[in-house]
Amino acid sequence: MVQMRKVTMNLTERDVKNTERLRLKLHTRSNAEAVSAALTITSSLSDLLDDNKELIIRSKNGDIEKVIIPGLTEQE
Repeated sequence: MVQMRKVTMNLTERDVKNTERLRLKLHTRSNAEAVSAALTITSSLSDLLDDNKELIIRSKNGDIEKVIIPGLTEQE
């Protein structure tokens, strides 16, 4: 069984809206679960980028864009 630990956070209105948006996109049952999922995704991306990799997105029409995440990727 996963051990839970209570964490209290002060969030801006923007943070709350982002959390609610993620809850809907990620189909989580609560905002806390959405935050947990976002942390897991960010941690995984950070690990990939630490391995000297780039994050690339390809649109349906074939256009390719490099994704820069402030704090995780070097900005050129």
